[in-house]
Amino acid sequence: MIEDRDREAWDGKAWDGKAWDGKAWPKRARCLVVLSLCVLLACCGAARQAIEEEAEPAAINPTPVSLNGALADCRSAFPDQIAQAEARASCVIKATELARPLLPFPELLDRENALRKALAGQVQARTMSLLERNVQIQKLHSQLLEEERSRQSAAPADAGKPPLAVAQWRQSNPESCGRLGGDSGTCY
Repeated sequence: MIEDRDREAWDGKAWDGKAWDGKAWPKRARCLVVLSLCVLLACCGAARQAIEEEAEPAAINPTPVSLNGALADCRSAFPDQIAQAEARASCVIKATELARPLLPFPELLDRENALRKALAGQVQARTMSLLERNVQIQKLHSQLLEEERSRQSAAPADAGKPPLAVAQWRQSNPESCGRLGGDSGTCY
């Protein structure tokens, strides 16, 4: 079975005479299985860490959200501003939700969208003209921007450049939207 020269290769302290018998093999097999599982687990952890490290730059510098692109989709999907006023307003509200988490005071956008929804029903029912609706939206938007400025001056926060969607919302609905022919890309 085991040659004498093989036994001599073992250190005298390590040789207990059971190394080659049938009782020690299951114990060694379990140790090998446990060791293999530990190595596998370590490899999975290293792979996951590599994936997370690749994802971190995207979280730090997310792709800028463009409000204008989403609003352009609404204009093309609902070109008739009177007959499709409510559907278009719903689309615009959904599009402006992209900017909501980026705004310092998202409740201001909520107020604007609530008015937008209410006025859309009146425009579609033809109890209000599109021009009147644009004037009301423009006035409220100006008031909301002024309120945002006063809140920010009272509690100055990050003075960095605002995200693209926030800048686009702030620049939307200028005074020209309340005039005849005021249907530009920034009027919604």
